[in-house]
Amino acid sequence: MMKVHIDEVTEGCRIAEDIMGLTTHPIVKKGTELEAIHIEALKAFHIQYVEVFSTLSDGSSVEAEPVREEEVEVRKEPESTPFKKQYMELIIYYNGVFNSWQSGGKIDIVALKSRLMPLLRQVAKDKSIIYQLHRWSEAKHYIAHHSVSTALISYLLAEKAGYDQGSCTQLAVAGMLTDTGMAKMPMSILKKSGALTQDEAREIRKHPLYSYQYVMDSPLLRNEMKAAILQHHERLDGSGYPKGSRGDEISKSSQVLALADVFHAMTSERLYRAKKSPFRSLEVIWEDEMGKFDIALLRALQEIIGGLATGTPVILSDGRTAEVIFTQPQHLLRPVVKSGEDMIDLTKERKLYIEQVIS
Repeated sequence: MMKVHIDEVTEGCRIAEDIMGLTTHPIVKKGTELEAIHIEALKAFHIQYVEVFSTLSDGSSVEAEPVREEEVEVRKEPESTPFKKQYMELIIYYNGVFNSWQSGGKIDIVALKSRLMPLLRQVAKDKSIIYQLHRWSEAKHYIAHHSVSTALISYLLAEKAGYDQGSCTQLAVAGMLTDTGMAKMPMSILKKSGALTQDEAREIRKHPLYSYQYVMDSPLLRNEMKAAILQHHERLDGSGYPKGSRGDEISKSSQVLALADVFHAMTSERLYRAKKSPFRSLEVIWEDEMGKFDIALLRALQEIIGGLATGTPVILSDGRTAEVIFTQPQHLLRPVVKSGEDMIDLTKERKLYIEQVIS
């Protein structure tokens, strides 16, 4: 074993001792072969040094200079960022249990919910977290990021739509479970970076049914939420799947999950395309997907994403930094901003949009 600085750790290193986080569960367990997501999580937790085995997973030697105990720096712990720490911890946990589902394991909804609840409490207090979710998502671990983020967005959307607290939490848990059925998909499909064939697309369209089968006997979810999981890819105009349901055949809860699902998917990096700005993604949904989603829910999501306060710093799609000066109620996604000496009305400069809100 050897102690190395986190900046010298590379993918393929194997952890020699459990690395603990904010909970009683390890961030990374002993024996784990590190991937980029693990290294990012360790840095998010401000882990400076880790114990690794002296050989990589392929048998080659670790090319890092071991650190002697007397050289270990004693530093004041940086300012805590509990949300991202717990978010990354849940991503790693979800990846682990997803692998077990692929091998036939059962879903432990209690364990998933217990890890989700601290995130729900924080996002309820600080809704600006929603602007960060797409930045953390990565194509390699898309299903985990998408599942957790869909849960958080579903919670905020349900809250904005007037659901009671219990229903908001139920919808968040349901949102995290919508893609459990992906565990039954062939790895050749999950890892494919190009367009799916017709047969592969038909196979993917079965995942809502598989997700429903995972949860249908659970007493922890209301029947309404189980049905919402089954219907989360249905569309009001009948263009969705698996049944091609339309209009009143689709429950309101299903529509909450559907909008949260497609919004996060559009903002996230995928194996076959780059991520989009939350502002631009929501505009595309309004422009290209009209008739597929509930208008009231679209307006609710627009109010969550748009309506930035005066003085909010942003980055525009052309790379310039700016600050919000004024937002018209009918154009929440396109405020008037100031960049340097330039006043820019985004309702008129249609080629520009807000790329990122600076926290």
